[in-house]
Amino acid sequence: MTRLWATMQADHDLIWSLLNRLTRSHAEYEASAELRQRLAHQLVALGSVHEAAEELVIWPAVRRRCPDGDSLVGQALAQEHQAKLALNELRRLDAGSQEFAQCVNAVASHARNHISYEQNQIWPRLADGLADEELDALADRWQAARAAAPTRPHPHTPANPALLATTGKVMAAADRLRDRLSGRAVPTP
Repeated sequence: MTRLWATMQADHDLIWSLLNRLTRSHAEYEASAELRQRLAHQLVALGSVHEAAEELVIWPAVRRRCPDGDSLVGQALAQEHQAKLALNELRRLDAGSQEFAQCVNAVASHARNHISYEQNQIWPRLADGLADEELDALADRWQAARAAAPTRPHPHTPANPALLATTGKVMAAADRLRDRLSGRAVPTP
């Protein structure tokens, strides 16, 4: 497993873990709405930085190096858009509400489908199209993009790498300032 897959897998594992904790029966967390809220904020932040880094680095590489890249990326972006909408809603809901539980289930469904799609469809095809050295260089770019990415979903911003390279920096700076002021952190694997 190259560094690219290892770093992306670490995010996927943490996302999956957060989803598992959040989708446990509501009764298990009855006394801990604060914990559910904190887990949801972590999930929103992690999902946001992960997807933004993919949009800047991974999807352009898939388009360039995979024979069916446009189709693969089109499906991935459609999945990500649905996930961003759900994450955007989740970050605004109170963890004690019924809507929160419903939204968590929607986020979980979107995220699990998308992760499976990436790992089973995208990764093998991109691995076939790139040498290990190229995958390692992509890993460096992905980690840098992830470290500077917005920490909130911005579902109305087009997933255009050129646009994200400019406006994404502004959104990321605003998000990260809000994070510092509120004490919110992006979880790291």
